[in-house]
Amino acid sequence: MKEELKIRFLSDLIDFKNGKSIKPSSGNIPIYGGNGILGYSEKYNYNNILIIGRVGAYCGSIHYHKEKCWVSDNAIAGEVKSDYSIDYLYYLMKSLNLNDRQVGSSQPLLTQGVLNNISVKIYESSQTQQSIAAVLSALDKKIALNKQINARLEQMAKTLYDYWFVQFDFPDANGKPYKSSGGEMVFDETLKREIPKGWEVKSLKDVLVNRSDNIKSEDLTSNMPYTPIDSLPMRKMTFSDFQKIENARTSLIRYSFNDILIGAMRVYFHRVCIAPFDGITRSTTIVLKPKKQNHLPFLYQLCNEEKTINFASKVSIGTQQPYVNWVNGLAEYKFAMPNLKLIERYSIKIMPLIKSVITREKQNHQLTQLRDFLLPMLMNGQVSVAE
Repeated sequence: MKEELKIRFLSDLIDFKNGKSIKPSSGNIPIYGGNGILGYSEKYNYNNILIIGRVGAYCGSIHYHKEKCWVSDNAIAGEVKSDYSIDYLYYLMKSLNLNDRQVGSSQPLLTQGVLNNISVKIYESSQTQQSIAAVLSALDKKIALNKQINARLEQMAKTLYDYWFVQFDFPDANGKPYKSSGGEMVFDETLKREIPKGWEVKSLKDVLVNRSDNIKSEDLTSNMPYTPIDSLPMRKMTFSDFQKIENARTSLIRYSFNDILIGAMRVYFHRVCIAPFDGITRSTTIVLKPKKQNHLPFLYQLCNEEKTINFASKVSIGTQQPYVNWVNGLAEYKFAMPNLKLIERYSIKIMPLIKSVITREKQNHQLTQLRDFLLPMLMNGQVSVAE
């Protein structure tokens, strides 16, 4: 016989308590705010706890930590009562859309009183709770693993780029690190620094084409992925999430698979990534296509260098919301251009890595959709774990 759901208040399941402010230190205990980990400390104020965003943009966000942690004053700590599974209640809380329960107009706020008085339907059986949590956590663990692998692969690509093209220790004719082994360096007057002999000074406009293919609203189709500037990832090679086309506004331009996308407004300059599919964005994103496609791995890392991003800041225009143009702006950034064979060697090593990262990002998008589809159905009894 199928177990029936019971109506309970959250106060019957969880003891909600305030977090407390603390300054990060050299410890290894995580400090949680509404947006996740803020830093680390040597102290802790909770152990095995739910963390609920209390105030601001992340009001109602849900995290949980099964070990010692410090919950800060912009979050609420939720101690699960002994009869219930913290994993199950974590997903139950995720299904409640707590951001819609906020109070206050100028500053969104979620209070203990609001939380305590929310009524929910739950399964009382610990076996049922654990079975539901196991299904959802298996998806979350796979998503987390994919993110971890991608982060390592991205770091490998950056490390090799820095070693070859920043430190100039690419393999010489004998397979030894060029600069460290005494490779000849020459001073370049344009860059005001030494570069390997035989390398040229180029501008970004020499190796990249700015794509500004405007698209009219009547040409939009319902299956077009829309990626505005604030959806571009920061410090990540690529992405998988996108918005629905009905959210698209004016000044729309196309981007294509393997284009390089760069946020053109100052607060978004660090958002440099590779497009994982064809889509549309707004003109506040600079869309760049490599003139030679097999140079993509090198050019992506070049655009993502701190020097390139700092140059964009220097040539940005406007006062209230500074932005950078391509023409007479970012296009003029000068860099040391290696010989083509070296760039191609780097591409041969890194292009499979980029494809692997994009594949995992797409898989995570599918897994996230599946989890979000199952979450409310498992919680409200529309489907059971057996089904």
